[in-house]
Amino acid sequence: MTRGLYIAGTGMMIQRRRMETITNNVANAETTAFKKEFNITHSFDEVLTRRVNDTMPRVVQGRMVGPLNLGTQVDQLYIDFTQGALEGTERTTDLAIIGDAFFVVQTADGERYTRSGHFYVNDAGLLVDVDGNPVLGNNGPIYVGGLNFTVDQFGNVSTANGYVDTLRIVSFADNESLRRQGSNLYFATEPPLAAANPFSIAQGFLEGSNVDIGREMVDMLAMYRTYELNQRMVTMIDETLGRAVNDIGRLR
Repeated sequence: MTRGLYIAGTGMMIQRRRMETITNNVANAETTAFKKEFNITHSFDEVLTRRVNDTMPRVVQGRMVGPLNLGTQVDQLYIDFTQGALEGTERTTDLAIIGDAFFVVQTADGERYTRSGHFYVNDAGLLVDVDGNPVLGNNGPIYVGGLNFTVDQFGNVSTANGYVDTLRIVSFADNESLRRQGSNLYFATEPPLAAANPFSIAQGFLEGSNVDIGREMVDMLAMYRTYELNQRMVTMIDETLGRAVNDIGRLR
């Protein structure tokens, strides 16, 4: 019975983690190029139980009863890298990637990767992200001088003076090697591929979030009902244990 209490308790913990993830998705539904997350769970290893104090013939004493589950836990937080819808902005510094690829920016912690092309031109004339990190091209930080520049579908950057550089665009064999760092940046546990997957660049556009608010609301209601069910189970088991201690276990 106490195992049932533990199983219901772990179920409540899982739903709490799911609520945190859903809340984060909803809060970032309007964040440029935000990728939704969801929890992947798995059961603890099952154990086999045996009969105890069995009154049946000795030949079958101690035989297996069957497997017993010990609850669930969060296995990992999965990031859905599905492409978001493009939104026109008419700003030359706004860029969107169409395809499974990432921009590269230089941070104090090293190179980081992002889907967000919400860029600016800083006082030094460099193309930078919202945190001031330089956007990298094949030859390093990209100097555009001002807002009068163009980027073609292949990522080639040009100004009135001609070709400047080509945006450094990278892809990964498995996007699960990417870990969210914050500020829409990712770091990788595996190096990028030698050549990026097929992509195209759209200037004057931004990629929107891939969060579906309607879907998140449905998941939130389902999560709430599951949490409520586990909570009732905890209450029922607790009341049963109380009766076992106070009534059935009372010495007459």
